Amino acid sequence: MSELTSGLNFRQLEIFNAVVEEGSTTRSAIRLGLSQPAVSRNVSQLEQDLGFALFDRVGGRLVPTEIALRLHEETRKAFAGIEEVVNKARNKGGVRKGQIDIAAVPSLSLSFLPEAMEKFILDYPEVSISIETRTSRMSMEMVANARVDVALVSMPISHPGIKMELLEAPEAVCVVPKGHPLAKKKEVEIKDLMGEQVIPLMRGHNSRHRLEELFAAEGHIPEFRIETSTIEMACVLVEQGLGITIVNAITAERHRKLGVEVIPFRHPMNYAYAFAFPAGKPPSEITRIFVSYIKKFVDGKSTP
Repeated sequence: MSELTSGLNFRQLEIFNAVVEEGSTTRSAIRLGLSQPAVSRNVSQLEQDLGFALFDRVGGRLVPTEIALRLHEETRKAFAGIEEVVNKARNKGGVRKGQIDIAAVPSLSLSFLPEAMEKFILDYPEVSISIETRTSRMSMEMVANARVDVALVSMPISHPGIKMELLEAPEAVCVVPKGHPLAKKKEVEIKDLMGEQVIPLMRGHNSRHRLEELFAAEGHIPEFRIETSTIEMACVLVEQGLGITIVNAITAERHRKLGVEVIPFRHPMNYAYAFAFPAGKPPSEITRIFVSYIKKFVDGKSTP
């Protein structure tokens, strides 16, 4: 190991990657389950160890420098490579049977999860899987009470005795009916939504707050005629021609086949999902293998 990298550690780089992706130490702290000062200290220490700045401080936001973006991309690849080597070592001659009980939020269990499971099921035909579709809060409770082995939840959320492991954050997209004028655009921005019938998630959802912030920055207060509690329902309403919505790209992909157009959304929506495990009990080997398959699938979908 070179003198330059000898002082770095995985946790430090994990925090750095979160700050690059979130653009804020506060949001990064929520995502990682740390305090905001702890995130700031780690970023400052990393810059000090490297001997150069990784972020420009602009209007209260941390804007990554060009070298920071390159470092982020390379560390993501490195983490993925390390995980692949470890999983291959674990899988070699390892467990081939077992039972996995999962809880997952609707936006994941009803969209990408069936497709993401396909390769695992082919590779491990003797493993049984049980899936329950629940809210993030209920899924966390099921993990805490040992009713399921692992849960897929929306962040930010926390629970005593639960360990979180983040998925790669998906991009935001705009979902519109076939033939909608916005479908001709290469990218949709918040100004394009003025006067449109936007279907958001209900109050309390992080994406709803973010959408209202973007409108407010343009001096606009939207009137939402329809709102819903799930991303899946929002997409179904778009299929019926009742409006347009902003959702994560992974969930939207399933609905592209069902008569809608999906266009990149210019503004980050800070979508974050994570696996939840009991903090005091390591997951079974087969559960860990299953999680690695899901993460690899999501990484592939999230990489342009």
